[in-house]
Amino acid sequence: MFETPLLKTEEKFGANIGEFAGWNMPLAFTSYLEEHLAVRKEVAFFDLSHMGRLRVKGKREEMEKLICRSLNTEKGKMIGPTAFLNDNAGFVDDIMTYKVSDDEILIVTNAINREKDIKWITDNSSLNVEDLTFNYVMIAIQGKKIWDYLQKPDLEFLNFQLNTKFLDENVFLLSRSGWTGEDGIEVWATKETAEKIFEKLLNKNIKPAGLIARDSLRQEMGFVLYGEDIDDKTNPIEARYWVFDISKEFIGKEKLVEILKNGVRKIRIGFKLKKGVRTIPRNGYKLKALDTEVGYVTSSTYSPYLSRTIGMGYVNSSHALFGYSLSVVIRDKEYNVKVSDFPLI
Repeated sequence: MFETPLLKTEEKFGANIGEFAGWNMPLAFTSYLEEHLAVRKEVAFFDLSHMGRLRVKGKREEMEKLICRSLNTEKGKMIGPTAFLNDNAGFVDDIMTYKVSDDEILIVTNAINREKDIKWITDNSSLNVEDLTFNYVMIAIQGKKIWDYLQKPDLEFLNFQLNTKFLDENVFLLSRSGWTGEDGIEVWATKETAEKIFEKLLNKNIKPAGLIARDSLRQEMGFVLYGEDIDDKTNPIEARYWVFDISKEFIGKEKLVEILKNGVRKIRIGFKLKKGVRTIPRNGYKLKALDTEVGYVTSSTYSPYLSRTIGMGYVNSSHALFGYSLSVVIRDKEYNVKVSDFPLI
C-alpha cells in the first residue's frame, strides 16, 4: 500500500484517509457534499498524488505508434485525454500527455495502471520510461471562481510550463487543466514545496477536498473512471470516448476501424433518478426496458449540485433512447431512470 506524501499534513487538517487504487488518500475533509459544491460554486483543491506520472523519451515515431492522438503540436501543450489501446482496441489506459519536445513527453496515468503502462510501453517500443510518481506531489485547484482566489497564470487551457513559480514557490510543472468540469490548474511539486503550497492555499480560504467529491464531480460531467466505466475489453466507440485521431497510425487502429464500419452492440449512456430517491445503484446493477434487461450500471453517485442520484452505464445500442426512461433494479425494487446525455448538469 502506498500513501500520499502529504498524509501527515492532511491528517492534521482533519482528512478522512482511506484506500483508493492501492493508495492511502484523503477521501474527504468535511462533507463530500460541501466539497463538491465548493468546486461548482467557488473553489477547492485536491491531492492527486496517487496518479501515475511518467517521463518518456525517445523517437517521436515510436511515441506516435503508442498514443491514439497525434503529437503533432507545439511543445508546452497537453494532448488528451487520449489512450493506449490493445490490439482489440480495448483500453490499456486513458491518459493525459504533455509535449515537452519532439523526443520527450510526460504522461499522467490512472493509479491502478501505472506499472502496467510502464510495462506496455517498454514491451511495445524502445522508449525510455522514468517513473516520476514518487518524486512529486500532484495538487489540483479547481472551481468556478478560482480566479477570485488566485492570480490567473499566463496559460491557455491545456497548456503547461515546466520549472516555474506558483504562489512564489518553485514547482516542476504548472498546467491549466483539471477533471471536474470547472476551470483550474494542476501543480507537480516536491513534498516540501507541496506542504508550503497546501498551507498557502488554506490561507487564501481555499478548502481541501477529497476523492469522494472528485468522483461525484467527474460523474456529473460524464468523465469515465478506468476499472469502472472502461477497461481492456471496452473500446472508445462503445464508451463514446473520443480519444483518438483516426487519420494516424497507432496500436489498435485496425480493429477500431473495423468497429467503426460495423457498429457496436452497446453504448455508454448517462442516467438520472427522480429527485427524492436517494438510493444509489452499484456497478453491475441491471437496466431494464419494461421486463427486458438491456444494460447495466458502471458508476453512480448522489449529485449535490442536482440534488438527485445520477450515474452512467452501458445499454444495448438499440436502447440508447435519450430522454426515455428505463428502470434499474436495486435490492429487488425497480426505480425509473431517465436516459440522459453528458454532461448531466
